[in-house]
Amino acid sequence: MTSLRSGISRLTHLFIFALMIAAASGAAQAIAATSPWVVGHKAKVRLLAGRPGTGSSGESMAFVEFLLEPGWKTYWRTPGDAGGLPPSFDWSKSSNLAAAEVAFPAPQRFTDKSGSTIGYRDSLVLPVTLKPLRAGEPISLVVGLHYGICKDICVPVEAELSLDVPPSGDDALPIEAQQALESLPRAQGNLRPSDPVLVASKVVLDGAASKITIEAKFPGGDAGADVFLEAPDGLYLPPAERVGDGSDPVVFEAALGRDVDLTQLRGKTITVTLVGETGASTATFSAE
Repeated sequence: MTSLRSGISRLTHLFIFALMIAAASGAAQAIAATSPWVVGHKAKVRLLAGRPGTGSSGESMAFVEFLLEPGWKTYWRTPGDAGGLPPSFDWSKSSNLAAAEVAFPAPQRFTDKSGSTIGYRDSLVLPVTLKPLRAGEPISLVVGLHYGICKDICVPVEAELSLDVPPSGDDALPIEAQQALESLPRAQGNLRPSDPVLVASKVVLDGAASKITIEAKFPGGDAGADVFLEAPDGLYLPPAERVGDGSDPVVFEAALGRDVDLTQLRGKTITVTLVGETGASTATFSAE
């Protein structure tokens, strides 16, 4: 009887072990494809690939994941008035790639004695929407990546990443990629109840009185509310600063001093990114 019980116990353990192996194998197949980490100074980067899931348009996506050592930060596409190196991407070595569109999650502002920088601390995942030249065929994705990181000093970093992206499949995205998609600023016509709302924008281009004024509501509370302005063609805009406390809507102003080319700015489309405690949004308006 003891021998029988021992045999049954061994068979039970083997069965459980087999189930664990099968589950692990299935989980591995469900995880998005990843490239090896490329390690640089105080940071490492890699590529992920997968699909956003049910309800998406079904396009292939890649994600550039940055992991920085504690206390280090990297930059948004517009790094701020204190300088910085925003990430840049060279996709020219890729095969079957017509276009790669990089999106940026909502950033935050860092302020010190040198001014303000805009970016991310410790980690970052950038979603990239891929358009193949030939639908139904895999994309051989190669990116030459240039970015800057900063703590007490600022350091430029380079890396080349590569990954084969299949033309179809249901690869599940890792949680970091899902969170990056969730934190993308949403357009004013596609807001969630917790996202910031642009109430008004005003541009004055009149010599010393020139300024941009933004009025916005932040449903999740305005304690950490912030806005970031961008102009096309590399035109410089200073950071917007909050005016007063406790106002509803919240008011921000950017004084357009002598370092702003008012002639070039006139008629251009300005993008504003609004970041609150519970969401982020984006909008555009004209500098008339």
